[in-house]
Amino acid sequence: MGLRPSNRPLAVLEAVARGLSVLLGLLMFLMVVVIFVQVIARYVFHNSLSWSEEIGRYLFIWITFLGAVIGVKERLHVGVDVAVKAMPAGVQRILVLVGNLLMIVFVVYMLQGSFKLLDLGRNQVSPATSIPMLYPYLILPLASILMLVYLLVNTVLDWINVGGR
Repeated sequence: MGLRPSNRPLAVLEAVARGLSVLLGLLMFLMVVVIFVQVIARYVFHNSLSWSEEIGRYLFIWITFLGAVIGVKERLHVGVDVAVKAMPAGVQRILVLVGNLLMIVFVVYMLQGSFKLLDLGRNQVSPATSIPMLYPYLILPLASILMLVYLLVNTVLDWINVGGR
């Protein structure tokens, strides 16, 4: 009686992706509310809110990077599948592997830079809200780590599945 591989790690990653999608929707809703309140304050009450643009910007940054994580997980990044699919199965596997490895190198580089940025953000505060810049910058290592995990999983799955195997 052999051991069967567990799908539990993939199920955990799917649950994380669902959670990220919910968080993404919540952040989008909050950004719309903040911008809407700013528009009402400016044009109806003739009083601009000093914090709204900054909070809206930070929400947009978080939305962008969380969206990138979902994009990596769902393989929504730009690619040229027509050229890859025209190749023989062995070449397809190698091209997909090389593409995934290039993305992994980029994400590792981004992760290294994000830690440097976090170090700078520890001593800075935002001008309008006076929150530590560590919080807006925190999305960079978080997104990088999640993208790296999804890229590694996708690379293994692609190696197994690409080329009709």
